[in-house]
Amino acid sequence: MDNSSKLEELRTLATQLSIQIETGKLGDDEFPVRSGYCRIKGQRLILLDKRQSKEEQIEIITQALAGLNLEDIYLPAWLREKIENPPNTEIKP
Repeated sequence: MDNSSKLEELRTLATQLSIQIETGKLGDDEFPVRSGYCRIKGQRLILLDKRQSKEEQIEIITQALAGLNLEDIYLPAWLREKIENPPNTEIKP
């Protein structure tokens, strides 16, 4: 499965979980902002920097979802594997 399809599956799953995903150019020299999961006024949100690769965006969304209770949610096999066996890599801003 290609990264575009994976991103689409992750966006669909986030919608099912009432998590909004916003993609844009994050931060600048004066006000740095990093991609990741947050809550704003009770709204669950994942911010993605459009300058990051699809692979990095997939990793950020996966990390955010991994912190949630997903036992009763259908996850595609590739995603369940990624959540249960996370790599030892860190995303650079």
